[in-house]
Amino acid sequence: MKSFWQKLDSYFEEFCCAAMLGYIAISLNVEVIARYVFNSPSAYTDEIARILMTGIVFLGTSLAIKQERHVIIDLFPDLSKKQSLILNLISNIIFIIFCVIFIFVAGRAVFFHKMLGTNTEGLGLPYWMVLLMLPVSFSLSILRLCQKIYFLIKNYRESL
Repeated sequence: MKSFWQKLDSYFEEFCCAAMLGYIAISLNVEVIARYVFNSPSAYTDEIARILMTGIVFLGTSLAIKQERHVIIDLFPDLSKKQSLILNLISNIIFIIFCVIFIFVAGRAVFFHKMLGTNTEGLGLPYWMVLLMLPVSFSLSILRLCQKIYFLIKNYRESL
C-alpha cells in the first residue's frame, strides 16, 4: 500500500492538471449555455479558464519530465552506458540552470506586481498571485529533474 507521500509524488501533476482541465471544460460549457440560452454571461469564466490553462501548461512541464515525455533528440544513439549517463546528466543540469533562471525572473515579476498592486481585470485577483504559478511550477520541475538525476545514477550503478 502506497503512503500518502508516495501517492502525492506519483499523481500530483496528473491530479492538478485533470482538475483544472475538468473545471475549464465544465465552466466554459456552462458559460456558453448561460450566454446563449439565458442571455446572462458571467464576467469571470473566461479569465479563470485562461489562468488555469496557463497553470496546466507549466505544470505539464514537470509532468513531462516525470514521465520522460519531453522532446529528446538523439544526436548520439551509439553511446556507451557511461557516455549516455554523462550526456543525460549534463542535459538535466542545463535544464535545472534554465529553471533556476526562470524562477529568478518570474520571482522578480511577482514582486514587481505585488509592489504595484495590480489586479486581474475580471476577478480583481492580485496579479502577483496569478504569476506565482510560474516559480512554483519551475520549482516542481527542478524537483522532478533532481529525481531523474538520482534515478539515472542509481540505475547506472545497479547495472555495473
